[in-house]
Amino acid sequence: MTAVPLAVAYVAVPLGTAASHYTGGSGNVTPVAPWLLLAGLGTLSAMYRPRPGDAASGGFFFKLAMFVLMLAGMVFYAADILSLVMPYLPYLKEFSPFVFLLFCGLWVSTMGMPDRADFQRFGGLLGLFCVVDSVAEAAVYQSLPAIRWIGNADVLAAFLLVALCAGLKPGSNEGGCTEPDQGNRWWRLLTMLGLLLCLSRTGLFAAAWVVLCFGRGLFRWRLAYAILCALLIGGSFFLPPSPSDAVRYTDYWLWVEAMRLAAEGHPFLFTGFPIDQPLPVKFPVSMGAIWEAATGQPAVLGVHLTEVPSFWLRLLFAWGLAVPLLLLLILFILLFRRLTRMGAGLVAALFAQGMTTPLIYDPAQAIAICLGFILALSAPREYLSTRRESDEFIFDEEARSVESPDASSDDWSLRPL
Repeated sequence: MTAVPLAVAYVAVPLGTAASHYTGGSGNVTPVAPWLLLAGLGTLSAMYRPRPGDAASGGFFFKLAMFVLMLAGMVFYAADILSLVMPYLPYLKEFSPFVFLLFCGLWVSTMGMPDRADFQRFGGLLGLFCVVDSVAEAAVYQSLPAIRWIGNADVLAAFLLVALCAGLKPGSNEGGCTEPDQGNRWWRLLTMLGLLLCLSRTGLFAAAWVVLCFGRGLFRWRLAYAILCALLIGGSFFLPPSPSDAVRYTDYWLWVEAMRLAAEGHPFLFTGFPIDQPLPVKFPVSMGAIWEAATGQPAVLGVHLTEVPSFWLRLLFAWGLAVPLLLLLILFILLFRRLTRMGAGLVAALFAQGMTTPLIYDPAQAIAICLGFILALSAPREYLSTRRESDEFIFDEEARSVESPDASSDDWSLRPL
């Protein structure tokens, strides 16, 4: 059960997107629906067994009856609840990253934490889906669109980058222990191939950086992969344009508008914009049609925060410059408290993919990224179990002062391995 969220994010969501395109679905199903079902499943599991390995708690059927009554009441009064929440909906959407992070924390504490092998396995499957999808669309369209049948190329690259970082070789001495190496060559190759075929410019940039600095194998092969990523970034500008390229044009245009507003001295850099109002951006003559093609919304309604695809730009527009800087500061503090290659790679991927994707505003991406960071910044299971056992036998101050000769982490290096 620990890896069920990854199975949903990496397999079920892309296949559901492909099925929707194939059947001509309207796409009215909320992307939060699978995670609501998983939240209910986790709640039932927590009522039966609060933590992994604990004995079953008493009164399960009574708790289950109360939970069912609560759900029935919410369904019965759904219309009234929605009418009360609707005025606050724009504000609730901006706090959704905290909800997804809370979901991941509760899932890990209740079901257990997925390991690196889980991320690589599902990343390899998604990479295989990207290969099949790219070949099929190249045959149909004679080009590789920005929006694939299985999802947006930049979003797919974000998933694959998390799996790629999970396949990095762990450091030899992190927190006084050696982490298990769960690298799998074939899953890793499929993930890297999927990243190449996504043709996500930010994804290719992050993949080149991660593989070159932290990847496995000989340096010349890592350098060759990084050069191939750079060539694909340049070559993507010469591909025949497709209607779905409108998504990329809106990214560029919104960043240009942000720089224009900053150059004009607009105070949004310090205060942000009102969350429930359209942004004060100016649509050029040709941009209205592109915006409608990319979002399905008429340009006369303006641009709202929920329609901004870039994570960093959305944070900037909503809260000002202080919140993105504070988030980066927290990430670096957590990373250097427990320095791992997986954590360093995830920070690079987060920074790059945040330029073009919603990241933790999107439920599927948020679950994969948050679980990846929790895994990267947590002590290994072997270390935790050993530490608990040793604490039972250490009582006197003299024993506590004994330092292990292997406890130093000075040998961790950012140099290519």
